[in-house]
Amino acid sequence: MTDATSFQLVNEIDEYRNFHIQGSLIKSRILYVHVNHGASTMKAVLQLLPTDVRELLSKPVYIGEWYPLSLLATLDFAIVQVIGGGSEKVHEDLGTFSADINLTGAYEPLVHRDIHEFLQLTAMLHKSYQDFGEAKYIKMGETAALLQFRYPQPPPKHYCRSGLGYIRRSVEICGGKNVNVRMTFCSRNGDPICEFRIDWQK
Repeated sequence: MTDATSFQLVNEIDEYRNFHIQGSLIKSRILYVHVNHGASTMKAVLQLLPTDVRELLSKPVYIGEWYPLSLLATLDFAIVQVIGGGSEKVHEDLGTFSADINLTGAYEPLVHRDIHEFLQLTAMLHKSYQDFGEAKYIKMGETAALLQFRYPQPPPKHYCRSGLGYIRRSVEICGGKNVNVRMTFCSRNGDPICEFRIDWQK
C-alpha cells in the first residue's frame, strides 16, 4: 500500500468512526467481489485495507449487526482501487448489487409494486439501516419523487454515488421502467441536504 493510499484510508476511518450502518451493506460488498471477481480479487482487496479493518472483516459479517460507517467507506475505497482502477462507476455498481441482494433476500418484504409506497417506506425506515441523518420522501407526480437526506456532516466520498445505483435498481425491482435517478443536491458540495430526483415509467 502506498503512503498516499494509506493516508486516505486512515482519514476515512477517523472521520466516520462514530456513525454506523447495518451489516447488510458490508455483506453485499463482500458478495459483490466474490460473485463478480472471485476469491483472489477479494484477497487483493483485503490486502489493501489497514490491519484492524482486515481483522474485523476476517470474522463473519451479520446483516442485522451495526458496523462503523468508516468500515464501509474504507472497504468501498479498496474495492474501487482493486477492481475499477479508481473508476467511480464501481460505486454505482456496488449500490445496484446491494439492492439485488437485499431486496430479493432478507429485505424482500419491503418491496412494493406501488413505487411511491416503497420510497415512502424507505424514508421512514432510514434509521433502521443507518444511525445517522434524517430522510424525507416527497411525491412530485404520478411517476416522480424526491428522496432527501440531511446528515450531521457530509457522508463519505462516493457514498451517494452508490446510493444512485441502489435507488435505481430498487425502483426497477418494484416494477418501474426506464428509471432515471440523479442527484440535485449534495452536502459534499456545500448543499444543506443530499437529494435524489427519481423518475420512472409504468
